[in-house]
Amino acid sequence: MRKIIFISLILSIALTFLNAQTKPVAGNKPRLEVYYFHPTERCPIDQAVEENTKKVIQTYFAKEIKEGTIRYMVVNTENKGFAKLVARFEINAQALYIVKNDQGKEVKNDLTEFAFSYGLSNPERFKARLKEEILKALKQ
Repeated sequence: MRKIIFISLILSIALTFLNAQTKPVAGNKPRLEVYYFHPTERCPIDQAVEENTKKVIQTYFAKEIKEGTIRYMVVNTENKGFAKLVARFEINAQALYIVKNDQGKEVKNDLTEFAFSYGLSNPERFKARLKEEILKALKQ
């Protein structure tokens, strides 16, 4: 019984921390969030979109990730711990969003249709456009 209570407590703390991490950040320094949403059951396109998004982030934006300017999150839409985040985007399956938070204002860029059109069939086009969209958001 003690183990169950302890595990529940740890999970509760972890989920609270994760939920706190997903709130927009106010202040002068712009912050960009890249969210890839997916269900538990995944197809090759889902996996390609995630893999290519991760490659773009790691290849071109490692410095921004380290500095906290950009945050990349992979979110399972069926994980109850992410229910508030999933509801905020009003989705129930796969999606790719870039969210710019600047002085408390949140601007969402939905790249889902593009991502699922080219993530598997033309990964170079996908990566180039994702990089371009992130750079554009950082400059605004």
